[in-house]
Amino acid sequence: MTDNIDSLRAENERLRQRLDVLESRIQLVVEATNDGLWDWDLTTDETFFSRRWKDILGYAEDDLESNSGAFFELVHPDDRAKIQAVLTAHLERRVPYVVDFRMRAKNGSWREILARGQATWDAQGKPLRMAGVHTDVTEHRRREREQLRNEALIAIQRETINALGVPILQIWRGILCLPILGDVDDARGAKITHELLERVAESAIRFAIIDLTGAEFHTETVQHLARMTRALGLIGAQGVFCGISPKVAMTLVDAGVEFDEVSTYRDLGDALRACLLRLRAREAGLSPGTTNEGARR
Repeated sequence: MTDNIDSLRAENERLRQRLDVLESRIQLVVEATNDGLWDWDLTTDETFFSRRWKDILGYAEDDLESNSGAFFELVHPDDRAKIQAVLTAHLERRVPYVVDFRMRAKNGSWREILARGQATWDAQGKPLRMAGVHTDVTEHRRREREQLRNEALIAIQRETINALGVPILQIWRGILCLPILGDVDDARGAKITHELLERVAESAIRFAIIDLTGAEFHTETVQHLARMTRALGLIGAQGVFCGISPKVAMTLVDAGVEFDEVSTYRDLGDALRACLLRLRAREAGLSPGTTNEGARR
């Protein structure tokens, strides 16, 4: 008899140690996931909220009661009906319980929560228990909204730029200015080049100042600038660049685009003064090389 009791005690001790190891592993997994655990006895309405579950909302261990009412009290009033609908669908039709909602933190702010859970049922289909996790997705959703706002602003900017068309301005006799604003893709680059060449050809233009102050080019599209200046030379005009930002300059360098024969200037004022000097020199029958351009870089 004594041997049997000792054997049972030893077996119980081994089982207890294995249970302790298993609980330690589960705790490590829970802490690693950074999610809050919850467990709900549907027959007694008793609930368990893990320490991380409460930490997400800023509550201490003893701040909340252990029942479903404590949970629903913290849910945003506008989200309670949604949770109830998803919960009912899960318990009655076993539809997966996945729902997002807002919960009030201890400091009064609202945290955005993604909840997932799973119930168990008895042989007659009566739900007995439900457990799951809460994931704090507040920062993730904030970044998503910020990205959507940025994308919307970019779309509005592109629509506005496209609505403006190609604003080619004649700022002096024989001198055009083409301010390029915003992002330039292949389609827009081709359109700008075509309309600039058409305007230069029909107006006997000598200089086309291409103002890149507000432009954004990519490595794949900067070749339009090289094509533009070469085409201008073939129809008797000269392309001049101004307002090249450091970012666009690096893009040009990375793309291997060279403008050895094209003048570049800090801003539109410098470019216009240089073009006027060249025009006057031509009208006076002087070589452009004898003028003092001053502002040329």
